[in-house]
Amino acid sequence: MAAPSGFANREICPRLRRGALRTKNPLAYDGRAMLDLMRRHAYSWLTRAVLGLIVVVFIFWGIGSGFLSQVHPVASVDGNRILADELDKEANQIRQTFQQMYGPSATEILKTINLRQEALQRIIENRLIAQEARHIGLRISDQALEQKIATQAAFQSDGQFDFTRYQDVLASNNIDPNEYESGMRVALLQQALRNMIDQAVQVSPEAAHSAYNLQNQRIQLGYFEVPFQDFSAKITPTAAQLEDYYKKHSEEFREPDRATILYIHYDPVVLAAKVTPTDKEIEDYYKRNLNSRFSHPDMVSARHILVAVSNGATDAEKAKARAKADDLLAQLKKGADFAKLAEQNSDDTGTRSKGGDLGPFGKGQMIKPFEDAAFSMRPGELRIVETKFGFHIVRLDSISPAHVDTLADAKPQIIETLRTQAGARMAREALDQDVSGAISGSDLKELAKKRGLEAVQTAPVSRQEALSSIADGAVVKAAFQLEPGQSQGVASGQSPFLIKLIAKEPSRIPPIKDIEAKVREVYIRNESESQARAKAHQLLSQIKSAADFDSVAASNKYNVHKTDTFNRSTNSVPGLGSLPEVTQAASTVPSIPGVVDRVIENEGNSYLFEVLARSAPSDEDWKEAERNFTEELLQQRRAEAWQQFVDQLKSKAKITVDPNQLGQTAPEPSL
Repeated sequence: MAAPSGFANREICPRLRRGALRTKNPLAYDGRAMLDLMRRHAYSWLTRAVLGLIVVVFIFWGIGSGFLSQVHPVASVDGNRILADELDKEANQIRQTFQQMYGPSATEILKTINLRQEALQRIIENRLIAQEARHIGLRISDQALEQKIATQAAFQSDGQFDFTRYQDVLASNNIDPNEYESGMRVALLQQALRNMIDQAVQVSPEAAHSAYNLQNQRIQLGYFEVPFQDFSAKITPTAAQLEDYYKKHSEEFREPDRATILYIHYDPVVLAAKVTPTDKEIEDYYKRNLNSRFSHPDMVSARHILVAVSNGATDAEKAKARAKADDLLAQLKKGADFAKLAEQNSDDTGTRSKGGDLGPFGKGQMIKPFEDAAFSMRPGELRIVETKFGFHIVRLDSISPAHVDTLADAKPQIIETLRTQAGARMAREALDQDVSGAISGSDLKELAKKRGLEAVQTAPVSRQEALSSIADGAVVKAAFQLEPGQSQGVASGQSPFLIKLIAKEPSRIPPIKDIEAKVREVYIRNESESQARAKAHQLLSQIKSAADFDSVAASNKYNVHKTDTFNRSTNSVPGLGSLPEVTQAASTVPSIPGVVDRVIENEGNSYLFEVLARSAPSDEDWKEAERNFTEELLQQRRAEAWQQFVDQLKSKAKITVDPNQLGQTAPEPSL
């Protein structure tokens, strides 16, 4: 098999073939800190997800139609243009990150994110970072690049770099080797710069202990609520008051502009319904993807509960941790729920909330003692495993032996994939052809009929309204860029659309006679919240000390609620939910018991709080948490330093952005 073009004209390819990548790291920076951290946390599902995303997620896709290309740049950074196709590629990578990390939940999460805006910020930052790295003389050698590529699991067979597999993986994902290698080089360059900044940020033991004590204070609160509903019934606005409120707050009642759209959905499933891949096409796909898609290594699934032991722990401390692990194991053997025990006791913050679930993993993904134990256990077996992190109570859930799917096993999946690919190609080709017809004045209903599709006309919709039949609202957003009568192709994933704007209704503020009920409702709500707030401030002025708190509440017929003691780091008040303003204020009350010196509002209601008790965590708690907390604090402060560095680069750069090109959701990549 010929080498892909990315390696054809340089010396990387021959060295990769010879496996001559056993030299010392040739990078001009020390990457051991990051790698050691990842190894230390190798059992974390999140780390595995991050590593997986670093490997090979350079997927590139485009419509290929002159009518759909955006020549006008979306933005520029110090005069260097950012075009729409680059923006869509980056947005697709972000989409894939969410899909891999959150699975089925990703769809709902993605609805809350403007991928193009997120992608643009990432591209801008990446360009500035790479520019700065070059400015200070950092470079990534060819040897460093090939070493990084050769160590990726996706390109290895039996633990060694496999050049043929490298070719197959890139080819099967339609990735150009030149672009892949260029992207990897930029990523390494940026990591080099970040490592330099990371090394400059350290956390002293004293600073870590102080931060831990502040974050993990145990507090107990008392509070009473002044509900806005107590005032609503007494508020009866006159017509003049409503009219005055309407005039002063008219923008609150503005209705958005709306559009009526006619569209054709080029559904690949419909277009490719009669496509039947040939036996040769099926066999060729199977051979190309045998190593990457149809070969499965030994895998196991397990859960664990970590009883952490800090570095330098005494024998007594180790014995105490072991005793705790033994007790947890005994509870499990008696039938205790593993997930609940993990949530309550595990020191692994990455898996604790998931009941200790590590998910499936193969050899080489865990630290050695843990891996050896997991691959020697039987499903359902419980065992205590000691590593440098402490004691792990491990339960093996399942075993999946190494296997290779036969052609017969893989055939249904291959047919579906090839059919989907064919449908996507047919959809793009049909759209390319029909865009020309639509611009020339052809009727969309006739164009749809020729292809066995249907042209659908929507009711008037706003920019924010997502139509259930249109992926990600991309069609709606694109329509607002058009004038009535204009048509455009919209690349919404593998299912593109051809749209025509039928009519556009401008934004307007309805006359008060049409929305009087709404104005009345808003007026009453705002006025009652204001009166509740004023009442709470009046009561606060009467509380001269903590001793007055209960009596002032009682004399005004408010019930004082007292919380259980809780950790202020949660930023959540039991019974009320997330209220970081309260938990932060609780740490600054000068004496205990003491009153928080301001009114706290939540969902329109006003609250007064007193701190009944406040205590720092014990020295024993600190000893148990010291290693993990210090590491987390260090990473947090390094992340903050890095963001400050990036923000400084952005503040010094000349950045221009065309906001009109940021509304559309990026298309999903074709297979």
